[in-house]
Amino acid sequence: METIGLKKRKKYIPALKKNFLFKGAENAAQYVADSECVEWLAFNKGEIIYDYNNYKKSLGIILKGRVSVRKDKRGNVLLNTLHAGEAFGGAALFSKSSEFIATVRAESGCVMLFISEEIMRELIKRCPEAGMNYIEYLSESLVFLNKRLDIFTAGDAEGRTAEYLRKNCRTDENGRRVIDDLSMTALAEYLAVGRATLYRILSDFEAKGIISREGRKIYVEREL
Repeated sequence: METIGLKKRKKYIPALKKNFLFKGAENAAQYVADSECVEWLAFNKGEIIYDYNNYKKSLGIILKGRVSVRKDKRGNVLLNTLHAGEAFGGAALFSKSSEFIATVRAESGCVMLFISEEIMRELIKRCPEAGMNYIEYLSESLVFLNKRLDIFTAGDAEGRTAEYLRKNCRTDENGRRVIDDLSMTALAEYLAVGRATLYRILSDFEAKGIISREGRKIYVEREL
């Protein structure tokens, strides 16, 4: 971990202004960027950014790179993978708990900006639009976690796979239900199943006419 110097920060300002928090509120982004109370930090691949007992009461905005959010204290259960433009730590920002809810790990070289509770309070006072964006982010996070919980508690490996397909497919322009650009390695980790088991389940679904596969796409042909 290292601090990003003033000169290097400037090139990340455009990425900061595109963050969801500053939608319709670019002046608020500049206020945050100019504040001496925010932290600009870089992490190497594999570094732990947050864990259960070591974290900042800050909203972490990803300006460059990719991080994983993992549950259980060994980091074995993948909750989510976040990329540049996304954020983490928002639910804990105003919490009174002394423990974080997950482990956040850099999956590539990353650059982050951390907004403290104090700065967030001032930001919301100065810019109600940013406050509404923050509330929307928290609401979407809650929806995501409920969906993730539904998948994780769906039973055995086959049940979890079926629930994932059910909840994550979209309707394409031809009216077909599809999941795009699917990585089997990432999906196996997300579902906490072995790759061989996942391939077997998907092959069984395909043989039964439940799904069809085209490259990295899976089409859901009938109800799971």
